[in-house]
Parts: sequence; C-alpha cells; structure tokens
Amino acid sequence: MSTGAKWNLQLLKKMGEDSKPDYKARMLGRIFRFLLGIFFVTEVWPVYRDVTWEGMLIRLTWAAGLLAIYALLHFAIIRFTPKVDRILGAALAFGPLLAVFIIGYGGPAATGALTFLSVSLVLAAVRADPGCEVMTIPAMFSGKHTHLACLLFSPIDWCERKMH
Repeated sequence: MSTGAKWNLQLLKKMGEDSKPDYKARMLGRIFRFLLGIFFVTEVWPVYRDVTWEGMLIRLTWAAGLLAIYALLHFAIIRFTPKVDRILGAALAFGPLLAVFIIGYGGPAATGALTFLSVSLVLAAVRADPGCEVMTIPAMFSGKHTHLACLLFSPIDWCERKMH
C-alpha cells in the first residue's frame, strides 16, 4: 500500500474517533463536491441529448435503481447497524455504484450510475452534507444523515474542521 493510501486510511480512522454527527461540510469540501458533480453532469448530458426517449428512460431507471439500493442501505444503517465502522461503511456504500458502473461500462448502466453520482454530489454540496455523498438523497427523505465516510471528501472535511 502506498504512503498516500496509508495516510488517507489513518486520517479516516482518526476522523471516526472524534467526528460529530451533526457538523456541516465546510466551503472547500462543498466546492469540490459541486465542481465534481458539475463535471459529471457535463459528461452525461451529451449522452441524454443523443439518445431516444427509450434510451433516456433506461438510463434513468438505472439511476432510480441505485437510489432504491441506497435508500435500503440508508434504512439498514440508521435502523439496524448504527455503529458500523466508517471505513467499512464507506466501502459498502461505494460498492453498488462501482459495481453498476463497471458492469455497465460504456452503456446505459454506467450513464445511470454517473447520473446518480452527479446529482448526489451537487445536492451534497448544496445541503453541506459531510461524508458519503451517495447517501445524500436518501438522507433528504429520511431527515437523518448516516455517519459513513467518503474516501475522497471526508479527509478534506476533517482537515477543514480542524483548521476552523
């Protein structure tokens, strides 16, 4: 494992020890989430422009399927396993999105996965949700945010909290 990856894992573990469940993402994390979400929107928009209505519905169905999976995962974490490890939870939360993207690479499934991710990133930036951005949409419906870490943005959130 590289030094950078070890440092990232150590930082995620440290975050889990002293994080507060009700903090908001600060400006730098929000900007990065928003910019990455907009980048993904610019990647999927031409696809939606060039496909038929049927193709668009297929891609949106993949995105809705991911939303259903993450809603069930959100419910399970909130109700049954609230003490799940942040790093294990981050890997578990990123798994369905990654699986759909890899299995459907270059096709409707990958476009649906990127659609779901782009909407989640933009909403996480607007709502200032910390941690796992793919859990933002289910959190909007339940009113409760999970404590799962994000492998990319949680270290940024943690550093910003420590600086303020």
